Amino acid sequence: MKKISIICLTIMAISGMYSCNVLAYQTKVGETIGVVINLTEDILYIEGEPITSYGAHKVAVDISSTPIYDLLTGFPVTKQVIYNDMSVRIAYEISPSGKKNALVVWLNCGYEDSAVFTVVVSDNIQYGSDHCVFLCVDGKYRVTITPQTVIMNPNYNGEIFPFDIYPGQELFIWVDMITASSPSIVYPDKVVVIND
Repeated sequence: MKKISIICLTIMAISGMYSCNVLAYQTKVGETIGVVINLTEDILYIEGEPITSYGAHKVAVDISSTPIYDLLTGFPVTKQVIYNDMSVRIAYEISPSGKKNALVVWLNCGYEDSAVFTVVVSDNIQYGSDHCVFLCVDGKYRVTITPQTVIMNPNYNGEIFPFDIYPGQELFIWVDMITASSPSIVYPDKVVVIND
């Protein structure tokens, strides 16, 4: 009987450990792009369009320990620059209890003429003596990287040298001008390497 009790307790302990591990991986990540509705203390309220499967049209997220960046420059800013109706893009984790904690906040601090978007590099890559040109996988953009392009790592805290481009690489780029051609030709001012 004592052996059976020990075996049962062991099985329960292992089951409990397994349940904890499962719960640890139940956190979901959402992303929404839109405008600021309000900021109260450390809770940021935004309304917009979900851009991931777990994104929401209206969301309130805790930004108490969240890095906040200027969308155009990529430089860190404080929450004091946030105002109502400001354009914002936010990624957040959703715990099993439903609490939303922001992972990163990108703010548009008044740069209406700039486009910011993600591209994925195709197999079509061409190198020149002082530039690199590649087509993105959806064929919409032909991107030219020059020595004047600022290349940042995923944490926005340092430039990357040297910079090697390869198929399947995902890049977050800032562009002041996009041509009306097909594909559009873009010369990014800044590139953040997402999956290097």
